[in-house]
Amino acid sequence: MKDCDELKRWQQSLVNHLYWCAISSSSGEEAVAKWTSFSNHVQNIHSHDNVLFPECLHPALDGSRPKKWLKSASTALFKLQRIVSNKYLLKGVAKLSPRHQTSAIEGFHSVILRFAPKNVVFSYRGMLCRLYLASLHFNENGNREQLTSRDGTPAYKIKYPKHKKGKHTIQPLKKKPSYAYVDNLMRVFFDEVLHEPAKFTVELQELNIPDTLCSQFHRPDKQEAVAAYVSRFSH
Repeated sequence: MKDCDELKRWQQSLVNHLYWCAISSSSGEEAVAKWTSFSNHVQNIHSHDNVLFPECLHPALDGSRPKKWLKSASTALFKLQRIVSNKYLLKGVAKLSPRHQTSAIEGFHSVILRFAPKNVVFSYRGMLCRLYLASLHFNENGNREQLTSRDGTPAYKIKYPKHKKGKHTIQPLKKKPSYAYVDNLMRVFFDEVLHEPAKFTVELQELNIPDTLCSQFHRPDKQEAVAAYVSRFSH
């Protein structure tokens, strides 16, 4: 927006500050206090009214790293304060985890799509089996070690996602995935299932299959539905 170009200088600092609020706080209230202090920090004000975070923890700024401080009553500061103090965002900041992120579960969902793509319809049993396979694959490969070069340096890859608009992101390179769980499944199948299939068949038949979602709704009689539709336009 017009008169807000200077906020670009603070974009990465704001992202870093959000992560720092999560990992350095012992409570949600403390995380919110640290988060809202950013509105003062960008104005070169480092003392705050909140007793949970009365002042910034960085050392005194000597001017060796000049910053483009925001001016009070400026459009850029007003827009930034509206974002930082948004009540819905503050609720989310209070619930930030200091250790865990959603990347693991997002990776698991990506694995599910490989075993059960959304454009294919599966039965309940078929979907359940594919979820089991996705879980086996993810559990075996979710914590793969990072590749290293000959001198032992960790290997990384630079990527340029479209949503970054020209900016880069760093991705650690991992070792190739393992499929040892397939060998275990084949061993169980040939050593146990083929020799005594009745036991597994009974367990499969005893599986409690819930009703379909569409069965929960009432379907009207076709003639009654058509008559009601026609009567709406009879005038």
